Amino acid sequence: MDRVESGIPGLDEMIEGGFPLPSSILVAGEPGTGKTTMCVQSLFHGAKSGETGMYLTGISEPNWVVQKFLSSFSFFDQSLVEMGRVVFIDMGDAMRRNPDDVLNALKGEVERYSPNRLVLDPITVMRIAFDSQKRYREFLHDFTTFMKAFNCITFLTSEMSYADIPHSLEGYMADSILVFSYPKEENARRKYLEVLKMRGTKHLTGEQAVDINQAGVTIQPGLR
Repeated sequence: MDRVESGIPGLDEMIEGGFPLPSSILVAGEPGTGKTTMCVQSLFHGAKSGETGMYLTGISEPNWVVQKFLSSFSFFDQSLVEMGRVVFIDMGDAMRRNPDDVLNALKGEVERYSPNRLVLDPITVMRIAFDSQKRYREFLHDFTTFMKAFNCITFLTSEMSYADIPHSLEGYMADSILVFSYPKEENARRKYLEVLKMRGTKHLTGEQAVDINQAGVTIQPGLR
């Protein structure tokens, strides 16, 4: 199986050297656990090796706000944005105008840039936009299948905790699931990452400690 490095220190040694290519990866967790940071860090890692990365957001924070906060990390390279190696696109207007046409709008942007890695942040807004689970499931299937034709790693961030995943469509349809958490331990909270699912991969199980600093997200396998 072909794999690509995640660009997240400590993660690849947990997943046989990298993400299966192509694949869809659900990155779930509560607010502030590191979902967006990890995904964008992976985009820039790929871009520094010549890939094209795409960050798509829906009805969420404007792209300039996202970039402003991410620019404080050392992995963020403005020159790669200016060169078009990492592209930030806001799909909010398309979703407000006609949710039914969002899939075509997404496909249009993908065909324009042909990304090797893509982040849809968050997928939760797509679930809200569709008025039935059937239509949302069809969207998820069609979009992730379309992205695999581009041999792409597709990150889908979701505002959910571990308890939500067994009841979610995203959890069943994604090829991989990464879950961030920050349980309270005595008088502090500690961040963790768990590889809950990764098709075709023998992965390290259980919660692994996460550190987020100026360099970005680092996983510390074996440290709990």
